[in-house]
Amino acid sequence: MSDCRVYIVLATCQGEAFLPELLARIRAQSLSDWTLLARDDRSSDATLRILREAAAADPRIVLIEDDRPRFGAAGNFGRLLDEALRRGADYVLPADQDDVWHVDKVARQVQALQAAGASSGQATPQLVFCDAQVVDSEGRLLHASFLRQNRLPYRTDRPLATLLGRCFALGCACAANRALLELALPLPESITSHDWWLALCAAAAGQIVCLDTPLLDYRRHDGNASQAAIWNVFSSHGGWRQRWRLGRDHFARSLNQARALSDRLDERKIASGEPTEMLAEFCRIIDGPNRWRRLWRLHRLGVPKIGWLRRLLYDLCVLMK
Repeated sequence: MSDCRVYIVLATCQGEAFLPELLARIRAQSLSDWTLLARDDRSSDATLRILREAAAADPRIVLIEDDRPRFGAAGNFGRLLDEALRRGADYVLPADQDDVWHVDKVARQVQALQAAGASSGQATPQLVFCDAQVVDSEGRLLHASFLRQNRLPYRTDRPLATLLGRCFALGCACAANRALLELALPLPESITSHDWWLALCAAAAGQIVCLDTPLLDYRRHDGNASQAAIWNVFSSHGGWRQRWRLGRDHFARSLNQARALSDRLDERKIASGEPTEMLAEFCRIIDGPNRWRRLWRLHRLGVPKIGWLRRLLYDLCVLMK
């Protein structure tokens, strides 16, 4: 594997329960030449102490400490991604504090990014994401594939058509090249999540590569924050009114995110053919005055490409916008 600067970014908050296991798995990676940037978002438990001890024991672990107020998950990751870019990262892998990385995760994803760069060019924004096993809080296997369990339509030659309605890439399962960071940063304040934003940027202006192999154990518990995991209005959690409120909120934030991406591409004067045309047309349609015409034109455009139950909710949100 050619020389490259690999950064792992770890945003933590109240993570003492599972953080030691994650750090141990990262330190045991088969590709050992990496730098881990960690920042805690004002935890009140032992998370910060765990990070300080890890940084003292391993020079590859760098703890960023400041006195800023709590950022939230997207803001915390944004701070770390900015720092990784500033330090000259070639590839960046976000890490969640509660997951379990397989020993070859970093190596496999960096190899995939290098292969994509050799094929399409290092200047092309590229995102590689993998599958994950789903486990419970005790590490017991719940499902062998996160992607298949959630019926995520990730196998597509039009990933943007799906991503305009729903994220299919777990942040902890992603790896980004430098060109993607340069496009995606700074993170707009209006985005829904860092992982969804990175995937949108790659789909609109670059390339997304999926590795079907699970390269981590995704721990399912009440504190999950990934957009690929938490938004399911037909899940068993909460009543229908609560699910409807969550769905409406998700819809509104996804529209703001699409507009922010359209603005970003215009500012950077980036055009990549059909994906950027689709994004621009989507934003024009969704901001149109006639709700029924909006719905008809979206269906003609073929976005968002999601399951019929979620599409039904999406259509209702369009009509009530």
